Amino acid sequence: MSKLLVASGLVLVTGPLSFQLRAQDYVDVEAERSGRTTPAAPATAAPASADPYATPSGTDPYSVQPTQSYPATSYGMDSAPAGSAIGAPASAAPVAAPAGGQNMGTLYIQMQQLQQEVMRLNGIVEEQANELRKLKSQSLERYVDLDRRLSSMGGGSSTGGASAAPVPAPSPAGGSGGTELPGEGDAYRSAYALVRGQQFDQAVESFNQFLRRYPDGRYAANAHYWLGELYLVIDPPDLEASRQSFSLLLDRYPDNAKAPDAMYKLGKVQFLKGNRERSKEYLDRVIREYGNTNNSAVKLSRDFLAENF
Repeated sequence: MSKLLVASGLVLVTGPLSFQLRAQDYVDVEAERSGRTTPAAPATAAPASADPYATPSGTDPYSVQPTQSYPATSYGMDSAPAGSAIGAPASAAPVAAPAGGQNMGTLYIQMQQLQQEVMRLNGIVEEQANELRKLKSQSLERYVDLDRRLSSMGGGSSTGGASAAPVPAPSPAGGSGGTELPGEGDAYRSAYALVRGQQFDQAVESFNQFLRRYPDGRYAANAHYWLGELYLVIDPPDLEASRQSFSLLLDRYPDNAKAPDAMYKLGKVQFLKGNRERSKEYLDRVIREYGNTNNSAVKLSRDFLAENF
């Protein structure tokens, strides 16, 4: 009986408790159902300093979340957003060519132009040098021909056969008493033949040898004259040696037929050496002393003065 009463008391005590628990479960289920069917209120914008990746309070982190906008993150240059660089192409700025490259190109073109100009000038110099050699050779040939004709008119003898060059006849005051020494004529003709053959270096040596053997011979004045001419046409010219040869002719044989030509040549040699005043003195002297004659040196002196003074 007592046991029955105890069990009845337990039932009475636990009954309200179980009823409250069931009621609470029902309330929880209904609250959850109403939360799913009722639309969520729009979320307020988080402050700029708030974490954009934080979960809003009061929401289920595992439920379907509304679309959120995230700040653009820049991975480009100059702190510009990467998205904007991709979405809208930037206006292309004009790319200026490097100044250094332009300067190098200009210098290269100028250098090539200078090289072409130098090559052109070198060609002109070579042409003029060739023309000068031709003029010297032609001048010497004319004097050789003149010397040959004077020789034939003066009755110069020739013992060397038909191929031998005639020996120019010097003036009476042109040698040592006007007497031809033994072997002198052959030696002179041999040297003179080298001049006609344009073997100028060998002719210089031959005439020097002739003057060593016959310093006062009949043809010594002619030998001095031809040495003066030859020193002007050898390569390279020897202006001082030429001056000495012509001066010796004038000093030792002032009345020789070749004295006017030697005086004119001295004027040219002094001009080539840069002594313009001395050159003019010799040329004026030719005109003054031989102006009344038909000597070709007078006309040559006048022409040279007109062209260079």
